[in-house]
Amino acid sequence: MAMIFLITIILLYSTSDAFSTTRGIVQSSGIRNASSSRLFVFDVPSSTLDQRFDVEQSSRSAGTQQIIDNILDECTRYSARRPIMVQFDPEAKSIWRHWRGTVIAETWKSAAWHALWAVAVYVVLQKYPFITKWFKGFNTVWGELLAVTTFTLTFFVNEAYACWRKCLDICYNVQGRLNDLGMALAGCARRIEPQDDMDPSSLGTTSTFTEPSRKLLLIIARYIRVFNILMYASFTRSHRPLLTPQGMRRMVKRGLLTEKEHSLLTNSQVPVTVRHNVVLMWIFRTAIDSRKAGHFDGGFGFEQNLLLRIEEIRAEGNYMECILRARLPFSYVHIVQVLVDLVTWLYPIMAITSNLSFQIGVLGVIFLTMTYQGLFDLAKRFLDPFHNESFWSGFDPIRVDTIIAETNAGSLRWMYGLDKSPIPLTIMQGNNRIKGGDKLDPFVLPDEGISAEEVSEMDQVIEEAERDSTEVDFHEQVVGPSTRVVISDDDTVEAEQQTYQDEFEETQAIMSAPPGADFVPGLDDQDDEDCFLGQDDEEDEDCVPLDDTLEPPTNVYDDYLETLTTEYEDTMKQYEISAFIDNLDEKTS
Repeated sequence: MAMIFLITIILLYSTSDAFSTTRGIVQSSGIRNASSSRLFVFDVPSSTLDQRFDVEQSSRSAGTQQIIDNILDECTRYSARRPIMVQFDPEAKSIWRHWRGTVIAETWKSAAWHALWAVAVYVVLQKYPFITKWFKGFNTVWGELLAVTTFTLTFFVNEAYACWRKCLDICYNVQGRLNDLGMALAGCARRIEPQDDMDPSSLGTTSTFTEPSRKLLLIIARYIRVFNILMYASFTRSHRPLLTPQGMRRMVKRGLLTEKEHSLLTNSQVPVTVRHNVVLMWIFRTAIDSRKAGHFDGGFGFEQNLLLRIEEIRAEGNYMECILRARLPFSYVHIVQVLVDLVTWLYPIMAITSNLSFQIGVLGVIFLTMTYQGLFDLAKRFLDPFHNESFWSGFDPIRVDTIIAETNAGSLRWMYGLDKSPIPLTIMQGNNRIKGGDKLDPFVLPDEGISAEEVSEMDQVIEEAERDSTEVDFHEQVVGPSTRVVISDDDTVEAEQQTYQDEFEETQAIMSAPPGADFVPGLDDQDDEDCFLGQDDEEDEDCVPLDDTLEPPTNVYDDYLETLTTEYEDTMKQYEISAFIDNLDEKTS
């Protein structure tokens, strides 16, 4: 009876699985079994099924598409939501309060198994005490093994950290070379000069980019961003979905690539994982052709410097590939794994045969596991800096989204920095084209600046002149000690208060910016009018808090593969149903 019941369950499961998609298309409360599904297919017109099939297709495509959109949302940012790695407070209490991402959190399960092993060893040796004679002098052998393991493990951790540090250095080297490229091109782009008769000290007397040169800088900046995204999509599994056909098509719809560029990338005779090199060559050739077209200044030295930057970017990218594929020899990792396992698993035998108490033996094996196994796991995490492998929680990898956001900002930073030049060429030439320099006087300031006493005297002269004047366009109001804000007479008290408040908040944000930050949180990272980095706004998905403990690590690679597989199976079943309906229409017609 049990066998018959089991066979019946298997048959029912297989039948329900075969027609699960059909029930998904035709949601009817009165249809539950396979035979009724067949009748429903025969009764419903094929046009209705085709319409519902299209709806199901669009709803299912939102699965992988949503994952790709989430990746692109981070890849198109110009300010990072998170620092490059988890930040910490060096105070001891703050460090002890953390759990996730620590050695204890990673090794407590292993420590528990070793503690159970220690209990089992203790029970066996207590029940069979004659076994203790077999391990006479074992503590001496274990001590030598511990010394060898300690030396090998510490050296292994150093080598693994060196690998992690190389990967981080390469990330910033590539970012730096891309910034060098953007800076050089922005400095060489052709400009529109002001007229000769304009006041050199006026704010409007500046040179600006010509329209073609500005557009070319924007195009090259976009190529830099696309290169950076595709490069990290090649290096990391978290961004690998962008290299898929769905990801490339989505980049076109999201405005990162044109249809022509997408066609050239997908049809190029290069592997999918090195398409970023194609974009790098686009950058190189676009800059050279722009100079030939007269939109960039420079001669042979320009091309030579450009070639040098491109070669450095190419070299750093290839070096990253070498590090990720040749981290350490397997035999080295294997011997360290063997030594660590031997030390941790043999410790209970050594402790009990050395007449240590049961409690000390259990506590010792827990401590030894958390330290030795923890160091070894830490080293393996160093060898996986981008969390491409799922053997650890992935709480503190090198954040690729942060590097991409910083590079995105750098792609336009230099063009914006030179959007207007304070000393145009016409001012340098002056009225006398041979002599020149007659308009440079407003820009020649004292070498040591102006002393505080001289500034105070000048302020007193200005205040006296304003008090004596009958028509004053502006006045200065002292808002606080040693703080002056220039306000127009037409402004109200509320406007003056708002101006001072804005200045105070800006000063606070600047002073609170972390050392070495390439943007000021709260000023340079606005998603919209009321959303700033670090603001805990649960209603807006773009407002993400800085606290790393609020964001659980996710494995985008596994999620994408699982979603893609599910969509593929459902779609193939839908195609089979569509083919069945077409054959049915042909027979009935």
